[in-house]
Amino acid sequence: MVGSAGVSTPPQALFVSYTSLLGGAERILLDHATALPGPVVLACPEGPLAERARAAGIDVVALRNRRVELRASARDRLAMPLRMTAQGREVRRIAARRRPGCLVAWGMRALLSCAAGLRGLRPHRPLVFQHNDLLPSPLVGRAVRAAARRADLTIALSQAIAADLDPNRKLGVGIEVVRAGVDLTRFRPAGTPPSDPPSALLLGAIVDWKRPDLALEATALAARELPNLRLRIAGAPLAAAGSDLLAELEHRTQQPDLAARVDIDGRIEDVPAALAASTCLLHCADREPYGMALVEALACGRPIAAPAAGGPLEIVDASCGVLYPPGNARAAATALVDVVTRAPELGRGARARAEAEFDRQRARDRFRSLLEELVA
Repeated sequence: MVGSAGVSTPPQALFVSYTSLLGGAERILLDHATALPGPVVLACPEGPLAERARAAGIDVVALRNRRVELRASARDRLAMPLRMTAQGREVRRIAARRRPGCLVAWGMRALLSCAAGLRGLRPHRPLVFQHNDLLPSPLVGRAVRAAARRADLTIALSQAIAADLDPNRKLGVGIEVVRAGVDLTRFRPAGTPPSDPPSALLLGAIVDWKRPDLALEATALAARELPNLRLRIAGAPLAAAGSDLLAELEHRTQQPDLAARVDIDGRIEDVPAALAASTCLLHCADREPYGMALVEALACGRPIAAPAAGGPLEIVDASCGVLYPPGNARAAATALVDVVTRAPELGRGARARAEAEFDRQRARDRFRSLLEELVA
């Protein structure tokens, strides 16, 4: 049973998140936390994540909202250790009061905060590092690796993330890989992929590293062979910089080779319906650590065109999609034409791969068993 405010039983786990946003990694947090048999607590700033957690019955303790960006200005980088330490002290007070069986630092920033603030906590609480991203720079990499050595357990979302954290296996700690899955009853095939007109779906936040610009160029090139091809962009900016990027994308869609071919719909709530209305998923991020959108597409029986790197390289194989060299718009266009042309066949393979590799319940069971072994 998930804990709620006022529960006297010490929580099985205290999850710590630096962010108040509700992205893919945070949805996985909620998925795993709600599957644990005992009460859990989430420490995070107020915002969409805290709201969704409370709605799911999770006890939330609000952290102060601090700017803790790993890709920040020089001034921010100088202030970051102080902010990390301050957030760590907050977490330490919560841990001393709630007495959790273990602490789960959800992401690099949460790990750095916990490592900075939890030294000397008595009695010792096992620290779990849930690693969801690729390291942004060598400097941050050194800090994260040093902090990871103090974790009692490190869980990576993909083999790509694990290899990035410990490329030469010199970290001195074991890394367990638990790939997130989806609810195969909610994400399920909705008939043969539509082909008249064929439609590609780009699903994710409007941020530079997701490469929505590449999706537009690939679509323009693929349309030379598929004159009726359309592209639907489903996602919204996360910050002001994303708004500037969105304006650039909208301007590009007005050019003759893309005019009346692209729909930018913003954030959507019904992802299965969007996938059902699409022929395939187009993914363009050069450095995607995992890719929940890809797993969701597989479960809905939709083939994928994606870069041959990072998480997509582990999720997509020849039975369900086509991989192309990262950053290559012409190769992405060729892959897009291929998956659209073979959509019915690849769609069947997509669902089969989702059932074999990405069942949410198996991922939850594995995560739960790792924490239970550690706490026991």
